[in-house]
Amino acid sequence: MTKPATEAPTQTEPQSTSPASKSQYLSELEPLNSTAGVDTSAAEINGKGFARSVTLTASAGGPVSSAEYHLGRQWKTFYATVGLRDDSPSGGALTFEVTLDGTQKYREEITLGESRMIKLDVNDALRLELSITYTGESSDYHYGSWGDAKLER
Repeated sequence: MTKPATEAPTQTEPQSTSPASKSQYLSELEPLNSTAGVDTSAAEINGKGFARSVTLTASAGGPVSSAEYHLGRQWKTFYATVGLRDDSPSGGALTFEVTLDGTQKYREEITLGESRMIKLDVNDALRLELSITYTGESSDYHYGSWGDAKLER
């Protein structure tokens, strides 16, 4: 007995190559670990709103805060606008750092009312670590935000 003929397999169109399908906001990923927790709500940095932010907190009592993410060697570029969230107290500064697989790729001290747009090559990186270090004397918490932090392929 012979089997009836079946339809030939259909070819599917390749998946979209639009930028949206090739990017991922860091706020949508769970960190592998963090020292003081991660806030992924919207943040205002230097008067500009960022809907998809990653915010870490630091003070004189806990001057360093960090979060590490698994990249799986899948991404090429990391973008963010970094600065103190506008509701941080006056008079402090934070040093923002980005480390890839244990190697520091970005480091800059920023005060309230300043911001920097960064674009970093993360090609072939397994781990991305964001960290802030508080450099003031106040015991108040300061909020270091990575506004619209995004990975792209």
